[in-house]
Amino acid sequence: MAEAAQQRRAIDEVNARHRDQFRLLQGIEANIDTAGRLDLSEDEAASFDVVLAAPHSRLRRNEDQTDRMLTAIAHPAVRILAHPRGRITGSRAGVIANWDAVFASAAQRGVAIEIDGDPSRQDLDYTLATRALEAQCLFALDSDAHTTAQLSYADTALAHARLAGIPADRIVNCWPLDRLLAWLANPALADEKPSPWAHGGT
Repeated sequence: MAEAAQQRRAIDEVNARHRDQFRLLQGIEANIDTAGRLDLSEDEAASFDVVLAAPHSRLRRNEDQTDRMLTAIAHPAVRILAHPRGRITGSRAGVIANWDAVFASAAQRGVAIEIDGDPSRQDLDYTLATRALEAQCLFALDSDAHTTAQLSYADTALAHARLAGIPADRIVNCWPLDRLLAWLANPALADEKPSPWAHGGT
């Protein structure tokens, strides 16, 4: 959290310098533990602009983990369920869950489902993303880049979104800034569109 505070100061400086060009948000990918809890306190989670929750353990278990994922989605700070299965091609199949139940809960709570574009992950892939769309979920597209060279992985996420037929209006990355910030503050506002006179960009 000391590093996060230092990062926040740097982000605030960037935003102050480029106020009329863009807005940089501070986010964190929190770990979902075996019971579905996050490795952040409520106060720590509240210090970030956006909190993603992702599984990083029990990814090779042949057991149903629906309750784990539902508990994570129900956390009031969570806005995005990141790489939900935690799959890696040729290494692990990832979390087994009733994904239709997970998607229904995410849609009800306004939690977006990530399409992770890392070629080894592709999580969600377009087949599951189609089911999430049918459940009326929101989506976040992500490169999962760990270096600048991997930013192009976002193209894979875009490809899966297009194959699943997801409209831009359901993708939080495509929203104007005012709508995005309203959703981050209150996910119940996910389907409330901004005034046609409002301006903003992300």
